[in-house]
Amino acid sequence: MGMDVYGKAPTSEKGEYFRNSVWYWHPLAEYIQAAHPALAEPCQHWHTNDGDGLDAEQARALGEALRADIHKGTVAAYASAYAARIESIPREGCRYCEGTGTRRDEVGQQMGMVERGWCNACDGVGTCAPPEAHYPFDEANVAAFARFAIASGGFEIW
Repeated sequence: MGMDVYGKAPTSEKGEYFRNSVWYWHPLAEYIQAAHPALAEPCQHWHTNDGDGLDAEQARALGEALRADIHKGTVAAYASAYAARIESIPREGCRYCEGTGTRRDEVGQQMGMVERGWCNACDGVGTCAPPEAHYPFDEANVAAFARFAIASGGFEIW
């Protein structure tokens, strides 16, 4: 699943469409809401795809603020702290192999994992990254969204 963001009155091709998987979108939306609450506030539903968004003036202001964050190093610092926080979350016991490193359920038997002493979910180590680790945050995504927002003429999140 993904979030499709459409420009309402794009001024260039960059403002027509922006897409993120939910994995990338949620951390981006969280950053926007945390870093610029007043600019983000007119959009009440950043985390759902029900057509909420910003008008042209609001979108442009948000895009410019995000660009300024990039130039000041704010986004890079946030990305670094975000990665460190994710890295600090303990790994979890693998639910497919029950922490043994060998998947023995029906799928594991059918796929020959029992014989190989392996689990496809944890790569045989018995633990998995926490769910939060599947949600990346990076400066390139913020920059792409900033370019989109500035040229979008307002946007809707679908």
